[in-house]
Amino acid sequence: VVGAHLEYHFLPEAGPKGNWYVAAFTSDPESQRAWRVLEKDGEKTLFQSIQNLRRHTRPMVMTGDPAWSDYMVEVEMTPHQGKGRTGVAFRVKNSRCYYFFGVEGNRAVLMKVNHATAFHKPDETILGERVIEGETGEQLSLKVSCTGPKLKASLNGGSPIEATDDSFPKGKVALTSDLPVEYHYARITTTPETKEAIESEIAERVAEEKSLQEANPKMVLWKQFKTEGVINKVQKVDGFGVGRNLRFGDLDGDGDNDVLIGQVINHGPKDRNSEVGCMTAMTFDGDILWQSGMPDPWKDNQTSDVAFQIHDLDNDGKNEVIYCRDFQLTIAEGATGETIKKISMPDTPENVREPYNRFPKILGDCLFFLDVEGKGHASNILVKNRYSNFWIYNSDLELLWTGECNAGHYPYAADIDGDGKDELSIGYSLYDDDGTQLWNLEDEVKDHADGVALVNFNPEMGDEIRLLCAASDEGMFFADMKGNILKHHFIGHAQNPAVANFRDDLPGLEALSINFWGNQGIVHLYDSEGDIYHEFEPVHHGSMCLPI
Repeated sequence: VVGAHLEYHFLPEAGPKGNWYVAAFTSDPESQRAWRVLEKDGEKTLFQSIQNLRRHTRPMVMTGDPAWSDYMVEVEMTPHQGKGRTGVAFRVKNSRCYYFFGVEGNRAVLMKVNHATAFHKPDETILGERVIEGETGEQLSLKVSCTGPKLKASLNGGSPIEATDDSFPKGKVALTSDLPVEYHYARITTTPETKEAIESEIAERVAEEKSLQEANPKMVLWKQFKTEGVINKVQKVDGFGVGRNLRFGDLDGDGDNDVLIGQVINHGPKDRNSEVGCMTAMTFDGDILWQSGMPDPWKDNQTSDVAFQIHDLDNDGKNEVIYCRDFQLTIAEGATGETIKKISMPDTPENVREPYNRFPKILGDCLFFLDVEGKGHASNILVKNRYSNFWIYNSDLELLWTGECNAGHYPYAADIDGDGKDELSIGYSLYDDDGTQLWNLEDEVKDHADGVALVNFNPEMGDEIRLLCAASDEGMFFADMKGNILKHHFIGHAQNPAVANFRDDLPGLEALSINFWGNQGIVHLYDSEGDIYHEFEPVHHGSMCLPI
């Protein structure tokens, strides 16, 4: 079971094992353990072991290359008792876009699957079907061939189902099943001419990628220092290392960036109800400036948000460290870690659902800085809990206003109306600087916002600011500042959005998202109008996609 670790850290368990690799799983441990190898009487079979009841994601293992074009697939399998479809996917663009042939109920079905038309509603087109007879537990033989737009599929050597469709001219091969099934055999063949053309295309692509990579600046080890034992021959400390949980900023006022290392305490269940534990401030020469809290060498993983930041709250040119710990919101000196001000965290609101209501006060899920008072700098602090409530404070830690909404993971702010004060985008809502909710899209959009941004994608063309929202299983959408959804792409569990000038040949800025739960690793790129201009599936785990 890998869980949310893959959203933060690469794990070898998620990497390819031989020619086949798991392409899709959900947050349920059962889903993550769905595939296993069985051996009986000397025969090994690949066993899909669970009953999947979801429509928007299905257990899937994949093989091949995006350059695979015309080929034949032969599969031998034995379905067990269960509901749903079982069979083979071919010309797989990604784990949400492919052709499928197999059995569903009493039908042999050839279909096209192409993302979705709405939340958890896959866009499926039946290209051909036939009623079949048979009993559960019988071994089935599937044969599929694809030549150009012509598709042909047969079951147990029977008359073929034929169709013509050019949606997916190339793609990988996958085994996919909603119900338990044993796959005994899978064979993919093509003609010598097609094999040569595919190999040539792959070689050309690999050479181009290598050339582009070689043109990039090379990574060079700059600094390396220990996080346990004797530090710089002077200090002896317990392990204070972490996973991907660092903050950067000038802490000691010397003009150089330092690093703040924050360990995470998970009060549970699992990684829920989290707060920052030991914080260690270091220079990049490896000197410890200060340490607050008890270091724990076992706190080296992160799978949740944690509230600690470096920020110049009072605009005096010196950074503070702001953090939530021990049910307190604290402002500390960046150079020493000494407390400047602190207050008790808010009481847990009555609307907070289990298990996030286990403490009388909130722990603090994240910190964000904005300017709702019109000071010209981000002197206000936003504190939120997990998914439902947030509080806005001034730099003296006096409460200004609060809000309740589907708050998602992390907010964004910008001065939308030009009054010198920030509006706040949080979850699917937009708030004015005085706490007035201007609009809310929760009746239109389900799940929660994994990442949002307020962006003018093309200021030279007079564009206005738009909301970009990577909305988990709702996919990716773009909205105007009146709350009208302009573009909505139902592409699976989108998260970790990034905005940058990815393409000099396109006007304005572009955006990017990567999928996780249910369809890991699918990357989409969007132009300044919010339209998808490219998608690909480089890996089958989620990761940050940050422009450099």
